[in-house]
Amino acid sequence: MRIRYTLAAFVGLGVLTACDRDVAGVDTVLQESATIRYVNAVPDTSRLDVRFVDGSIEGSPQYSAVVFRTFTPYQRVRPGRRQIKIFTNPNEYGNSAAVAMQEHIDTTFTFEPNARYTIISYGNARLGVAPRHHLVILRDELPATLLPTQIGARTVHAAAGAGNVDVYVRPSEAAPAISGAPTRADVPELGVTGYLPLDARPTGTAADTLSYRWDITAPGSTTRIPLAVSTGRGLLGRVGTAAQNPLAGFQIGRTAMTVIILPRSVAGSRAPQGAAFATPTALFLPDAALDRTER
Repeated sequence: MRIRYTLAAFVGLGVLTACDRDVAGVDTVLQESATIRYVNAVPDTSRLDVRFVDGSIEGSPQYSAVVFRTFTPYQRVRPGRRQIKIFTNPNEYGNSAAVAMQEHIDTTFTFEPNARYTIISYGNARLGVAPRHHLVILRDELPATLLPTQIGARTVHAAAGAGNVDVYVRPSEAAPAISGAPTRADVPELGVTGYLPLDARPTGTAADTLSYRWDITAPGSTTRIPLAVSTGRGLLGRVGTAAQNPLAGFQIGRTAMTVIILPRSVAGSRAPQGAAFATPTALFLPDAALDRTER
């Protein structure tokens, strides 16, 4: 199997090696680690299992039954050269041992200490259908220059088979009709934009659904490709208090997020079916709420 690496520029996340003290007063050294999350963007197969299979138990997150168009939270992983396999989850097949051993991907990748990564299963599982299922590993960089009144959002085009697209980012209450220049033009499949600074949306009872919408079109067109997503909701977030840190979202200043454009599911396949999966969608992933409330 082959693996494709799409790497963004990197800003260090700070050294994770430190000392922590347990309830008995004993100092414990916290080892350096990388941080990863996983996205299933394969539109023609059932749930997938992600396994680190190089013999390490600590620092080896295992993801089970990840459904098409869903993602996992960030988890720490032991850095270095690691072997990863993607399997078919056997639950839909009567927990068949033969199915559980069906491999989609077998590859290795070197994770660097203190770096963040988004791992995307991209392409098609069916034989003879391009592009073939492979891993795309993004090295995540948090924006360093956001103002307290701004958020940053990058767009990843992971809709296999959609071709290049124009991306329009507009307030959620904007009219459906599109005009003017796109926010990002001619984005190719597996293209990753930089973080776009946007004004944080208002909060409060009268504005508690205000966010941004992602509209995609064919290059040079203003005819919107339907997205199966409620563009008026997205990822709102939560304002921080003395008791709670904020949750990343459109209404929370200095939020960083990734918006992934995903394909429709293949009709008749083991991927989820129904109206919501009959058109492409946009998936909103919180990268960080950079302003934290100390307590």
